[in-house]
Amino acid sequence: MGTGSARALALGLALLLACSDITVVTAQETERIEGSAGDVLEDNPVGRLKVYVYDLPSKYNKKLLKKDPRCLNHMFAAEIFMHRFLLSSAVRTFNPEEADWFYTPVYTTCDLTPKGLPLPFKSPRMMRSAIQLIAMNWPYWNRSEGADHFFVTPHDFGACFHYQEEKAIGRGILPLLQRATLVQTFGQKNHVCLKDGSITIPPYAPPQKMQTHLIPADTPRSIFVYFRGLFYDTGNDPEGGYYARGARASVWENFKNNPLFDISTDHPPTYYEDMQRSVFCLCPLGWAPWSPRLVEAVVFGCIPVIIADDIVLPFADAIPWEDIGVFVAEEDVPQLDSILTSIPTDVVLRKQRLLANPSMKQAMLFPQPAQPGDAFHQILNGLARKLPHGSNVFLKPSEKSILSACQERRQLPTTSPGLPLPDSALSLSNCREWREGKAGAQANGDGERDGAGAGARRLAFLACSDVAVVVAQETERIQGSAGDVLEDDPVGRLKVYVYELPPKYNKNILAKDSRCLSHMFATEIFMHRFLLTSAVRTLNPDEADWFYTPVYTTCDLTPWGHPLTTKSPRMMRSAIQYISKRWPYWNRTEGADHFFVTPHDFGACFYFQEETAIQRGVLPVLRRATLVQTFGQKNHACLKEGSITIPPYAPPHKMRTHIVPPETPRSIFVYFRGLFYDTANDPEGGYYARGARASVWENFKNNALFDISTEHPPTYYEDMQRAIFCLCPLGWAPWSPRLVEAVVFGCIPVIIADDIVLPFADAIPWEEIGVFVAEDDILKLDTILTSIPMEEILRKQRLLANPSMKQAMLFPQPAEPRDAFHQVLNGLARKLPHGKGVFLKPGQKVLNWTEGPGMTSSRGRCIV
Repeated sequence: MGTGSARALALGLALLLACSDITVVTAQETERIEGSAGDVLEDNPVGRLKVYVYDLPSKYNKKLLKKDPRCLNHMFAAEIFMHRFLLSSAVRTFNPEEADWFYTPVYTTCDLTPKGLPLPFKSPRMMRSAIQLIAMNWPYWNRSEGADHFFVTPHDFGACFHYQEEKAIGRGILPLLQRATLVQTFGQKNHVCLKDGSITIPPYAPPQKMQTHLIPADTPRSIFVYFRGLFYDTGNDPEGGYYARGARASVWENFKNNPLFDISTDHPPTYYEDMQRSVFCLCPLGWAPWSPRLVEAVVFGCIPVIIADDIVLPFADAIPWEDIGVFVAEEDVPQLDSILTSIPTDVVLRKQRLLANPSMKQAMLFPQPAQPGDAFHQILNGLARKLPHGSNVFLKPSEKSILSACQERRQLPTTSPGLPLPDSALSLSNCREWREGKAGAQANGDGERDGAGAGARRLAFLACSDVAVVVAQETERIQGSAGDVLEDDPVGRLKVYVYELPPKYNKNILAKDSRCLSHMFATEIFMHRFLLTSAVRTLNPDEADWFYTPVYTTCDLTPWGHPLTTKSPRMMRSAIQYISKRWPYWNRTEGADHFFVTPHDFGACFYFQEETAIQRGVLPVLRRATLVQTFGQKNHACLKEGSITIPPYAPPHKMRTHIVPPETPRSIFVYFRGLFYDTANDPEGGYYARGARASVWENFKNNALFDISTEHPPTYYEDMQRAIFCLCPLGWAPWSPRLVEAVVFGCIPVIIADDIVLPFADAIPWEEIGVFVAEDDILKLDTILTSIPMEEILRKQRLLANPSMKQAMLFPQPAEPRDAFHQVLNGLARKLPHGKGVFLKPGQKVLNWTEGPGMTSSRGRCIV
């Protein structure tokens, strides 16, 4: 736009404001709508309900705030101020028997980044922990499964606990909250993160700060349209198009040079004053549909222009949003100037009069101390309107609480402990002092396990009990399992077509951070390289049995080398959109003849903590594809039926340089090196490894039979080859690289992970080469291992010495016969031929993968 044109438009604006009487000064009158912005907003909840406030340990609230007082200032602070308000409110009761509602004060948004942004990763675990606590100590949760309880969940997407819509949808609302009432900022019609019956509230905006910036009411409103904020979020949306569903970008691209629009990313000191000088204030969605601008616009009498399809606004049963605001569909943003300039002057004036109503402004604020008609009271009014509770709130005597079902432990039969010992069994009867702690570190109380003394004590035990002090030199092969199946050759049994994707999905990511080649998720990279030169590859997709999409979803690493899962779902969906648009093969089956390597902790749930992974679930777009993944656990949301479970990547060349002579004595009885607690991600303890590793440490740290430590010595690989048993407990996921290392080094794996599905379980005889110990039985771990008959130990060692067994656990470069690459292909070959049900029938509807399930607005537009 030329300078002359801009001046002409600016002059036109001035004339518009002067000639059309669109309040160059604010309309001084106010207007009240009976039954809405009048009676309902001015209701007094006192006497209409009673609330019991649970007294929780301070770790759920006060300690979090003390650790980071910035929580008092961010837009999610309503959860803190609601707690403070209720503690001194006239509706509070100290007698839970007379309570209408129960409130659990959990500050789920008080874990902040250095920039002051709430991290949602621990929120679900904290909420679940708090609910378990109140369920165990009070009877009220269990009688209704929380149906007479309410929670303040002011995250971007409420109790879905994430700031990006795609990930929030993947998580869903925490299942434990399925019957409770949620008080939350998020509201969008027909959305998985908006629970039926939720009370939608405004985000927190500091009342005192806004009060200090008020200007005279007769100040001219000389700005037509005002907005300050992000148009693009390059940090979290580098490709663009996801943030604000593109709406903010559209505002910028269409109106950045329009003199009617005072829009910018700058946030001036006069921000609040500028809003009071504006006729219209844009309130577009961000990651969530709402933002604090909505509060600011109402408080400062600036007509809110709401750009967020299907938004559910705060206190929508009391505030007449249609009368005070302007709603613009996201797809209509390019016509925004025409829409606003065509609003009749009398409509603008009436909206301003309604906005001048003190009750309207008060309802949007959380002042301290509370004031009549404020947002605290509107929440209570909303709760009061939900009374009395219906008879269906309380569980019938025969109904079972979901919490008790969630707390049931999974069980896995152990290999042999608990059975009477035969005469030939290994027993400590001749060396009872070792088990009873009458010798060595336990007897002396010196607490030392390592060094010459501890080593001598272990050797004494081994000599006394006659456990294979040297490795069994023979090998054993099981026909049809560790023999025939592991040694199958997949060549000639299947053909694989490898999609050629843009390098941003694979090679560019690797070039940016070559550490991806070394971590335990590197399988996705090496599988790609292997297939490019494999004899099973076909360049003719029409003859392919399987299609492979090479996406490196684990190659976005932290400075410490841990894969970030934030972008993985989006990258995978983007890759699938790409192949579905350029080739016909995905759409004819919805991916049922496609396979993907997803080696995350919890596979295609793309997260390292089980609770969060379960909430995300497997990416819906992969629902028909075959997943090749490290994760496997029976009856788990993250294990897809038909998945091929593989070992994690462990560096073959590195391990081979540490091989010791096979006759080296195995003088260590039980060996483990690794974390027992993950204080960084589990500061309270008990969540990491479901407490299993902590139990190992607490019970056996001073037991001379156990060589366990958090230290990782240079002789780690050599030590495993000197050990009889190697502990392989779960971590955040059921598996770890120790399983690979144990098999390769002939150390009997002691698998502590209930319901684990092990790598290539249809080929490797895990029950015969390993020992399974239930998580509940860790306290008896020493008894279990010392009770295993000697001939059984020797046979396990012979099976582990089988070269095919070791080879199947490795991904060497270049590939070798019978290695893990070939086992993956064998698994795919065993799924052939595809049944007729793989292909869609002519009448079947293909999902629109560019939108994704459940991601469509009422206008049928993609809102991802």
